Amino acid sequence: MYQHLFAIVERLPAFWSPPASCLGPVGVRPVDELQLIASPCDGPPDANARALGSHHDVVRSTLDAAAVLPFRFGTVVLAAELPDWLEAHRARICSTVAELRGRVEMSVKLLRLHCGHGADRVCRECARGAPGVAELGDLAELLVERAGVARWRFSSSAHGDNVAGAVAFLVPRAEVHAFLARIAPVASRASGIAVVPTGPWPAYSFAGSFDRLPIAWMPATPPPPARWFG
Repeated sequence: MYQHLFAIVERLPAFWSPPASCLGPVGVRPVDELQLIASPCDGPPDANARALGSHHDVVRSTLDAAAVLPFRFGTVVLAAELPDWLEAHRARICSTVAELRGRVEMSVKLLRLHCGHGADRVCRECARGAPGVAELGDLAELLVERAGVARWRFSSSAHGDNVAGAVAFLVPRAEVHAFLARIAPVASRASGIAVVPTGPWPAYSFAGSFDRLPIAWMPATPPPPARWFG
């Protein structure tokens, strides 16, 4: 038997109850002064849309806790080895929880806009050339400057005409509205790029990485227990 890990949280509210999950019954167990949200399983779950959505719903339901250390989908540990696994990574878990305490992730998506005009008509933005990865990077720098947030991460992807980027910010929970107000002028002046803030979310981008058993794992070949990178 294994345990599928959703999150480690600090001071989960008494009124919290997990949403219904297709990943099994969701339980809470104490880990010193923290709490582990997990469910029993026979092995890594299939990475389908329903399971991924269910995992995210459970993790997001804990956002009212003082701190949330989210695990990515498919983080699975042998049930018998879970106490030793948690003890081995106690220092890393506690330091990460401290970094995330009182903070949430805000994601700002940068999406290239496609001109809706026909081939016989070109707007001024198209005439100057469609924005590419460099323009996304410049816009991301402006967002970071205006956001006034110390911790952030930028990522971009480009496949043909599909150019997109995203900036993840680790924002104090009490400052989410102020954060949105600070970046609003950048969003309103962006040309050829849609600036789409989303969140608040669990801080996946700032939580570090845990080993996960291979998604395609088969019971005939027992995998090693998950271990923390680093």
